[in-house]
Amino acid sequence: MLSSHSFLASLPPVLLTWLDVGMGTIVLLIAGGFLAGMFMFIRIASDDSDKYKDLKEMVETIFGTPAHLRPSVDDADKNRHDPDKLGSAAAPPFSEPCPACSETVTEQDATCPSCGLQLL
Repeated sequence: MLSSHSFLASLPPVLLTWLDVGMGTIVLLIAGGFLAGMFMFIRIASDDSDKYKDLKEMVETIFGTPAHLRPSVDDADKNRHDPDKLGSAAAPPFSEPCPACSETVTEQDATCPSCGLQLL
């Protein structure tokens, strides 16, 4: 039985050259296909029309803020004209004890008024 090394060594050099050219061509075609696919994906993802809406939502979910966490345009318009909803959307004021001296501090304080601790 011949081993694969002795089998390749017994082939004529012209056949090995064509084998190398063929395999190189296949690798370059695969690489070109991947490159073309990447360009096509970027072009589709940056398209302004709603033609590829589902794909754009998937890309935005993967690389950005998911659609269910983004504020919709309709909600922003409703809240802009309704002052009651704007007030409720603002963060409520809070107060909590200072970690160093237990003095009560609020969100307005950059440092603790009692001990001077820098607050975040």
